[in-house]
Amino acid sequence: MKLAGIFALVFLFFTACHIQDGGPRGVFIRVHNNSDVSFESVTVQSGNQERTFGEVLSRSQSEYRQFDYAFRYGSVWLRAGGRDFSLIPDDYVGETPLRDGYYTYRVGLSSANLADAELTFDLVEDD
Repeated sequence: MKLAGIFALVFLFFTACHIQDGGPRGVFIRVHNNSDVSFESVTVQSGNQERTFGEVLSRSQSEYRQFDYAFRYGSVWLRAGGRDFSLIPDDYVGETPLRDGYYTYRVGLSSANLADAELTFDLVEDD
């Protein structure tokens, strides 16, 4: 009888923590600054949500933020070297939402000369 009670408590604990299959439940995205300039006020919109990542130092990455759903790309707004940058896709027509998991939006600058630079963007699926 004690063993059954212990199993019941363990089952309730794992159910309450949403750990059922060992995988993440949701889409988690972080921003990696792939440039030599620190980014300020980083904001990403993908799917139906906008998330603020704040400052992301040069060659470093932010913490993950959860999205209800997201796509392999998104809109990005940030400030670097005193200049505002943005990358806004036309639409998501034909795109399939990302499956639950952890992803990195790797954002960089196309040129070391900030006056001529534009944002670059890659998606990395994290392990």
